[in-house]
Amino acid sequence: MHKSLFTTTVVISILFLVIVSCGTDDNFFPPPDFSTVPEPYNTEGVEPISPEDGVEVYILEEGTGPFYLTNRDQATLFITLRTDEGEIIFSSFANASQSPLNLNMRDAGRFQNVFQYSILLTYTPGLKVGLLGMREGEKRTIVVSPEMGYGNVSSGSPNSVYRENTLYYDIRLSSIQPK
Repeated sequence: MHKSLFTTTVVISILFLVIVSCGTDDNFFPPPDFSTVPEPYNTEGVEPISPEDGVEVYILEEGTGPFYLTNRDQATLFITLRTDEGEIIFSSFANASQSPLNLNMRDAGRFQNVFQYSILLTYTPGLKVGLLGMREGEKRTIVVSPEMGYGNVSSGSPNSVYRENTLYYDIRLSSIQPK
């Protein structure tokens, strides 16, 4: 009798804590700190190329090295994704980070539903198109239209609020691991 009463009390207490915590601003996954994210790259005076409708690429610094980024490769890069209104959606520099992130090019064009702050939040068809052909050390700004960005994500998606936004990716490619 005492054991089942204790179990019931513990279960009710846990449920109460879960319900109470859902109604506060203190999320289980706290929002990232973007105060250390660099300013957007300056594309003034740079002529964009358009590898596909809905994607413009500004090559700010040419890369070097023997490889060009392809659909099969793994890339290590620094990335910041902003909306046309300047809101930062994701950055590898968040929370004072100075480490590049790994990106598998096979997955880069697919949108992924995620519930935490992750590079998966940046995945759009336009990102993949804009990354192809980069070389190590290259800096680019990739401008992605809503149709090549989040225009088609489902309403339950974390990025559905950005369906109408043009996206701006600032990318610096650190390395390519060919497959």
